[in-house]
Amino acid sequence: MKENIPSDQDSSNLLSNVPAVIAIAHRVKPGYEAEFEAAVRGVTLAASTFPGYLGSDVLYPQTRRGEWQLIMRFDTRVHLQAWESSPVCQGWIARAEALAERPTVSRVNGLEAWFNLPEASNMPPPSKWKTAIVSAVGLYPVISILPPLLRPITSGLPSWLATLVSISIMMPLMTWVVMPQVTRLFKGWLYPKSAKHKSGKFA
Repeated sequence: MKENIPSDQDSSNLLSNVPAVIAIAHRVKPGYEAEFEAAVRGVTLAASTFPGYLGSDVLYPQTRRGEWQLIMRFDTRVHLQAWESSPVCQGWIARAEALAERPTVSRVNGLEAWFNLPEASNMPPPSKWKTAIVSAVGLYPVISILPPLLRPITSGLPSWLATLVSISIMMPLMTWVVMPQVTRLFKGWLYPKSAKHKSGKFA
């Protein structure tokens, strides 16, 4: 029986179709907090009109000189790049930067997005051996159950197409259903200090 082995092209398509996350940290200039919060609302509302937008989170600083964290998620790296390069985004960036110090920007693309938790955005990323174990925990039931369910559909297809069909179903399932739950289940182990990280408006 011929095995369905993903090609390099399949792998490239796989990585280009997983969520992309951008996290932006600002230190707002004293006295401009209300204007900055309005700008954050505006930028998230504008982003929501763009293709592939999945949602945003705002983590408020614990003190006046703390960092504001804006986390935005898009379904693919291509859609995130389209938003970032748009005149709408650039206009909001200019407005926000006038109210804050130079921001710190980090991006999470590909399978790293599986382990993105808004409440742990400023935590060091989990070690590779931990993410490997947690990925295996999430992936095992999917690869055990999904192929038999798809066999009536894929059995008559060429191997490359059968693989592509499986991947096209498996990756959204892993990204939006399985891994968010598994990551939260193991949050205390992946991010040991995240329990101490609380978000809330500054006093």
